[in-house]
Amino acid sequence: MPEPFSIVPLTPDGRGGIGSLLISGPGAEEAFRALFTFKNGRAPTAEDLASRRHRPIFGHFSLGQDLHEEVLVRAVSPTELEIHSHGGGAIRSAIIRRLTGAGGTLRIDEAPRWDGPGDKVPDFRAEAMRLLPYARTEREARLLLEQNAGAADRFFEKAATLNGEARRALGRRVELLARVGRALYEPPRVVLIGPVNAGKSSLLNALLGFDRALVDPMAGTTRDAVSAATVIDGFPLLLSDTAGVREKPGVLEKEGIDRIIPLLKDARLLLTVYDVAAPEADPIGEFTRALRAAGGILTPGGPPSLLVLNKCDLPRETRNRFWETAPAERNGLVETSVFRPESVAALQKRMIEILFPALPEPGEFVPINARQLEAARARCR
Repeated sequence: MPEPFSIVPLTPDGRGGIGSLLISGPGAEEAFRALFTFKNGRAPTAEDLASRRHRPIFGHFSLGQDLHEEVLVRAVSPTELEIHSHGGGAIRSAIIRRLTGAGGTLRIDEAPRWDGPGDKVPDFRAEAMRLLPYARTEREARLLLEQNAGAADRFFEKAATLNGEARRALGRRVELLARVGRALYEPPRVVLIGPVNAGKSSLLNALLGFDRALVDPMAGTTRDAVSAATVIDGFPLLLSDTAGVREKPGVLEKEGIDRIIPLLKDARLLLTVYDVAAPEADPIGEFTRALRAAGGILTPGGPPSLLVLNKCDLPRETRNRFWETAPAERNGLVETSVFRPESVAALQKRMIEILFPALPEPGEFVPINARQLEAARARCR
């Protein structure tokens, strides 16, 4: 058994192109050499690794029972090696199991938090690098690298040259950009609600790009909340489909409706989905009454809601005329059809506009924790 060593994940959990691990400690190299072979099947020697310091090494990592995974390795030193594999969670878990079986100890540092403890004066560059391993998309990683490259320095230098309304306007912008920073810690949750058979599950699948929710023409198919993670325009989001709501639901539907309430407490945006051909004289009014009858689903001061008029591929003569004669304030909606990808893309664009009303310019300062935001506020008062 080799001497002790630690295993540190360098990339976050979830699907990705690459999964990276760092093994470090006195026994790291010995354990690695026992599990790795070059493409020709030869196991590396200590001299092989010493001659290839900081150069990419390609080969196979043993997962046991004649299973191997192609990996790219960087031998930093005799006590530190990086292992880069395909980014699937199952592959990384298998590599970690083999390493722990060889005497390694998995070490997962607590992820930084938006309101986590820290120095009284933010260290803007260091805090960006501390968060970088937890970035889930290229957009997030690029933003953090820009913060490490001095975005905060430029912001505070600019703020020092402004007075009055110009400085307050800069403060208002940084408040909006803080939404982008906060999303680095927790993907915003978007909840789909609406009457039964409005097509919410089909729309969820279209937004995700794969089938996650059960779809059936029978009304009330969704009995439970279904959630799935996705990425839209470089932003990780969590989408949740919910049971349809009507005034007199069945017992199973009632259970599904009861499970909506915890999701709404965590929601940053509601997509209220209606069927363009549903025959009700006042679809919005009827759904509002159903929400009241369900009790406690929506409360004042909740998340913003975007109206979605779904199934818009249906012939115009089948449409409910309510949507043509409704008051103007009810027409601020997005029309969608799962058979028209451009309409789904338009909905995704609108979702991002609501969730992130300001997006950073290249190199612009974005507060990435509560202390950084407070420091920016203080400078812009």
